[in-house]
Amino acid sequence: MESRLTPKQQKRQQEREMIEEYQKLVTEQALEPLYQSFLEWKSGALPYFELTELIHVFHKKNQEIYKDFTYTDHKDLLLLAKMKLDRLTEQDIIDNKWLLERWGFEDKT
Repeated sequence: MESRLTPKQQKRQQEREMIEEYQKLVTEQALEPLYQSFLEWKSGALPYFELTELIHVFHKKNQEIYKDFTYTDHKDLLLLAKMKLDRLTEQDIIDNKWLLERWGFEDKT
């Protein structure tokens, strides 16, 4: 028998999925330069010791990403995800105008 989610559970699941999508985007953006460095290393254009330093830099950045997504208030994280994924509603903008402006959001409506 299939279990049905309540509307509240569905909303929380959608919020969680949006935050996960945003975390994936942030992590992939941080990984891309490292990936390019691996390609340069593989082709002989980047010495291994420089690559290992870049791996270390990425590791520190990834720790910051982890902290941001683990310790940031859920409501703020959801709002940031909506902003970065271009999914803000008019009500989000009205309710959080000062915070969004602090984050650099410009209302284009």
